[in-house]
Amino acid sequence: MHVSSKTMKFVLTAVVLAAIVCTVAGKPAKTSRLAKYTTLCKLSDPKLSQCLTSLMKDILKYSNTGIPELNIPALEPFLIPEIDLKIFQGLSASLFGGNVQKSNKTKAFARNLVVHHSSEFDIHDLKVDVKKNELFIDLSFPKLQIEGEYDVNLIMFNMPIKSTGPVYINATDITVKATLNGKTIKRKNESLLLFDTIDIKVNFKDYAIKIENLFKKDQNLNRALNDMLKSQKAELRKLAIPMIEEVAGKMVLSMVNQILTGLPLEEIFITE
Repeated sequence: MHVSSKTMKFVLTAVVLAAIVCTVAGKPAKTSRLAKYTTLCKLSDPKLSQCLTSLMKDILKYSNTGIPELNIPALEPFLIPEIDLKIFQGLSASLFGGNVQKSNKTKAFARNLVVHHSSEFDIHDLKVDVKKNELFIDLSFPKLQIEGEYDVNLIMFNMPIKSTGPVYINATDITVKATLNGKTIKRKNESLLLFDTIDIKVNFKDYAIKIENLFKKDQNLNRALNDMLKSQKAELRKLAIPMIEEVAGKMVLSMVNQILTGLPLEEIFITE
């Protein structure tokens, strides 16, 4: 803690829309707004995976401007309110041989994250299990660049550290495999499919983390910290992976549910 066009939001939206199309296939149809932008898929299509991929690409053509009619905004970069900076759980022990002392007041978060290049991806696999309301997607990204603000309150080397400042996280050659599980809910006379859980696995070839002004009164210590972050990347990789997975997981769920809240099933399915 999968994925070129402009925004990951459009990708996941398109995938989910295709899943919805499949789940309600065969029912009487309203006029579909989505049909203006792509060819809808049928559950009986023997080339369903190819159809879903084509649907996504069609939707992504409008990523610069969004599609207001479908409540799909243009969101590149993508914004994430907050993640847990798990890297701090082992920084001291990994880099200096010390300990991060924990208490009820201990915290380490990154807030107001701006994710760049979230739409520059390749789709390797996509599967839909209609009966389980389950979606699997396998994506890869050439790179992700993330910037935000850290907020920490902890004790390192017997020193209390309460600080905020800029944090930068970059990763390259990222692979994402995610399974989303959802449920259908009723809203007035409409049906909505929303996803509430996600199982996501992330890997990457390389990464970099920069933390500025953690030690407010000692710039030499700040430089030493970032030098060690660079030189000890292999040791810190296990701490970076769950942090990247959290970013990816929050992106996926947020993107999908924001879009589907405004799109009832009755308007999205295709009639057999």
